[in-house]
Amino acid sequence: MRVTRRKFLTGASAAVGVGAGAKALGVTSPRRAWAGEELRLITWEGYASDEIIADFVADTGATVSRTYISSNDEYMAKLAAGGGDYDMAVIVTSYAQQAIKLGFIEPLDIGKLPNFKNLYPKFQDFHYYQKDGNIYGAPSYWGLIPVTVNAEAIPDRNDFGILFDPQFKGKIAMWDDLPTLAQVARWMGITNIWDMNDEELAAVKAKLLEQRPLVRKYWGQPGELIDLFASGEVVAAVSWDYVTQELLKQGFKVRQPNYENAMAWSDSHTIVAGTPKRDLAHAFIDHMIGPKAQALIASVNLYRVTNPLAKEYMEAIDPKLWNDMLSMDTGGAQLPVTDFWDDMPRRAKYLEVWNEVKAAPAE
Repeated sequence: MRVTRRKFLTGASAAVGVGAGAKALGVTSPRRAWAGEELRLITWEGYASDEIIADFVADTGATVSRTYISSNDEYMAKLAAGGGDYDMAVIVTSYAQQAIKLGFIEPLDIGKLPNFKNLYPKFQDFHYYQKDGNIYGAPSYWGLIPVTVNAEAIPDRNDFGILFDPQFKGKIAMWDDLPTLAQVARWMGITNIWDMNDEELAAVKAKLLEQRPLVRKYWGQPGELIDLFASGEVVAAVSWDYVTQELLKQGFKVRQPNYENAMAWSDSHTIVAGTPKRDLAHAFIDHMIGPKAQALIASVNLYRVTNPLAKEYMEAIDPKLWNDMLSMDTGGAQLPVTDFWDDMPRRAKYLEVWNEVKAAPAE
């Protein structure tokens, strides 16, 4: 099926009639069995924006209420406080096994997810979301953790060490999340980055305390980092693809160096244990990993897709989206050997170290 830009945009509009998006995907019978039902989702802002879920809402008649989180720790706290308030949660690889062991989420019925078989093979057999032969998550978003730099201030360096160079004192930003600790450890040559012993953690802490005077801010939301680059307050940062692309759109001269040992993240849709809306949740997941929704996720958030069939839809939105902007040809080829964030058995100790680094004086 060849997807034209006109057909794509017509199907993506929230104002279209019921079933238009489904027809664009070759589905002729829109499902209205859930008219008036509410699906409650914990997710990141932008992950399930109105335009991404428009076809799902039109086809099912359901509504989607979204509770947005600002850190990976937050959704686990919400589930621990009362998972019955939610039907679904988007969970990162590094928290998946913990969520499974604590009984926060339940196995998926892959037979109810026709689009699952179209995911990249890596994501169909993603061990982070597996236990006892069951699959608990459908990978829906992924990306490499880049370093974004001001191209005028740093025109030619391409290494993670930029972030530790004293010449950029007060102009470095670091992402305020525990995987940053692991990324620094990896750069330092530590191999067991997700389960470091006390000696290794002490070495990482010492390196980050040495860096502390260079750090302008530990950022939590991408908008913060965009503002820091736009104002000239920072020239280099642990970043997201979205940040770089948004700055480029706004006319700022930034770039993403290709540095060695970059890690990857991935978030999956999961079903909260005990929800009475299990079938509706499966329908939502299948929509989100379908090629059209994946293309919209890429367009809206500039995240890489888990379903390669999204390519035609992405090219219909913008011919540069698939490869020039998101490097999907390279990224897809690298997937079999790409390392993703993993479970942290000593998460409490990691958090203690990270908080001590952030609390240290800048001078």
